[in-house]
Amino acid sequence: MWDRWKKKITNFLFVETEEEDNQSPKKRNYRKQDVQTKMMYQYPDNNSFRFPVIPDKPKQKQEAETPAFERKRNRTRNETTIKPKQSNSMQEQERKVNKPKSGTPFELSEVPSPIYGFQHRKKEKEIEDIPAYKRQQSDVPEQTMQQDETLINDTYTKDTHPLESSISEEPTKVSEPEPKESSEPKEDKVQQQQQQHSVKQTKRRHSKHKAEKQNKPSPPPFNVMMSANDKRRQMDKRNIKKESVSDNTAVHNSTVPYHLLNDPARNSDQNQHWMNSQQELLEKTLKHFNVQAKVVKATQGPSVTRFEVQPELGVKVSKVKNLSDDIKLNMAARDIRIEAPIPGKNTIGIEIPNPKPQIVGLQEIFEAEIFQKGESPLTIGLGLSIEGSPLITNIQKMPHGLIAGATGSGKSVCINTILISLLYKANHQDVKFLLIDPKMVELAPYNGIPHLISPVITDVKAATVALKWAVKEMEERYDRFVQEGVRDVQRFNQKMVKQNRVEEKMPFIVIVIDELADLMMVSPQDVEDAICRIAQKARACGIHLLLATQRPSVDVITGLIKANIPTRIAFSVSSQVDSRTIMDTSGAEKLLGKGDMLFIENGAGESIRLQGAFVSDEEIERVTDHVRQIATPKYEFEQEQLLEQLVTGDHEDELLHEAVEFVVKQNSASTSLLQRHFKIGYNRAARLMDSMERSGIIGGQNGSKPREILASGVQAEN
Repeated sequence: MWDRWKKKITNFLFVETEEEDNQSPKKRNYRKQDVQTKMMYQYPDNNSFRFPVIPDKPKQKQEAETPAFERKRNRTRNETTIKPKQSNSMQEQERKVNKPKSGTPFELSEVPSPIYGFQHRKKEKEIEDIPAYKRQQSDVPEQTMQQDETLINDTYTKDTHPLESSISEEPTKVSEPEPKESSEPKEDKVQQQQQQHSVKQTKRRHSKHKAEKQNKPSPPPFNVMMSANDKRRQMDKRNIKKESVSDNTAVHNSTVPYHLLNDPARNSDQNQHWMNSQQELLEKTLKHFNVQAKVVKATQGPSVTRFEVQPELGVKVSKVKNLSDDIKLNMAARDIRIEAPIPGKNTIGIEIPNPKPQIVGLQEIFEAEIFQKGESPLTIGLGLSIEGSPLITNIQKMPHGLIAGATGSGKSVCINTILISLLYKANHQDVKFLLIDPKMVELAPYNGIPHLISPVITDVKAATVALKWAVKEMEERYDRFVQEGVRDVQRFNQKMVKQNRVEEKMPFIVIVIDELADLMMVSPQDVEDAICRIAQKARACGIHLLLATQRPSVDVITGLIKANIPTRIAFSVSSQVDSRTIMDTSGAEKLLGKGDMLFIENGAGESIRLQGAFVSDEEIERVTDHVRQIATPKYEFEQEQLLEQLVTGDHEDELLHEAVEFVVKQNSASTSLLQRHFKIGYNRAARLMDSMERSGIIGGQNGSKPREILASGVQAEN
């Protein structure tokens, strides 16, 4: 029993002391641990801070606070001898850690920027970084914008520069320690000095800005943001200015350079020996046939040479003309043409082909002074005459033209020459083309140019609708002329320019039909009516026709068409009858082909022999590619729309509505009833019955009985 109580007492006494002894070394070990900081900063003691905003103050020593575990230990245990030693050791360790290894001041480390890297940032370039719309605006500066920018810059300099000067002065004054009583009056003095200094600086800057404003444009402010409405107004002003500038420079930008054409071929010198031999042979031939005449002059052209023969008194002109076959035989010529007499001269012209014909290029015609001085946008060049001079004419004087000749004689090349001349001479806002090409390949390179009213029309049925559109356009233009009180297109456009209504100007319209025979075969009456109406009335309203055909027969070139088209261009044909059909005289059957043509101008009784200019496919492609880059075409209509109008027009008759009303009122329908009432033929009455049956107004056929009426009066009206 005693032993048990003895053990309890000993355990109670000795276990507590052991626990106290075990706890004390743990606290000692924990107390001796060093407190390690992850990051420390210590600035120099006496050096002044570099930035002027924050002044440096002398560093004050602060007593190190005792850690929490030491305060707890002081409460639990009253140990006086160990505590000062431990605090001194901690302070020494902190001092050792806080002391920098080197005496150099703290420096900022360079960190690479994600945008600039290690390169220095240039603030001037950031301020002068101008957007694209402002760079465009600098080409056409506005006075209002410059005044706003200068005012903003003045306020910006007022706000920024005095602060910088005051900040630079403040550290020297604040860094000195002063008593609290004298700080307030000195601060008032400093503020007064700063205000006086800022006023002086602003006056100086105002004078500098006035001097620099005339020489250098002020930079845009970086702290002013433009709203979306301001940018929109600014862009609207710029667009209005661009449109006005573009209208003035449209003609200069739309010119086509001459280097797109082939260089003119070097013409070989005249074969004087051949000309002399031919002249002697001609005189000898006339002498053998007892014709007293002599050769006065010989002129060599691109393809033929003309010998001017002057007969003596008493020699008939018909005697020389009747010897054409004999002269051709004796001179061994391929073909000859006799012009008796030459207009304005007392000589007879005998034209003999050259042994080597020369090619006439477009560039030598366009470089002629007559072509370049032509003011009309419808000036065209056709070719060279026998004398070698370029023939330049105007479509306004024509005003319509007929081009005819056999296959391969040069009709399509002549049309290309006329179109290329118009592309060089006319702007796309002044002249428009309506091209009809049943061949589908001749005028295809002109697709996409801005001069076109519609894409090149290749369908014959759509071409008839296009001609009807031209007639409608002609009527509308004449109505406008009546309203404005003018007589032709030129005076109308001049009036529009004077009244600042440039957008209402009317362009000239040139209608080109490459093959008239195909149109006349499909719908001869509609085509002839439209062509005659345009040819009779369309000259004053600026619409001109150019017709080309390879079958110059009477059923294609009717008397009505020929009477309304005064200008004719005849290429080589097979017979004298075709020549008379084209130009009412013979002579085209003796042409050589390959551009050799006879040109009869409006009002001229005699024909002029020309060698037409040759245009290659490569030249056409180069010119059209350049013209396509000038502007995009704006079509009035397309071929598909014309075909849709044609389909709807075929199914609908003018009498259809009246026939429906009559059938519903009579409550019976038959072909003979429509024939008697409307006084029409059987075919038209049968078509009316079929259209009403398709519409669901009447029923199908019921033998000899009349058809049943399916629709009421209200349904028929709808």
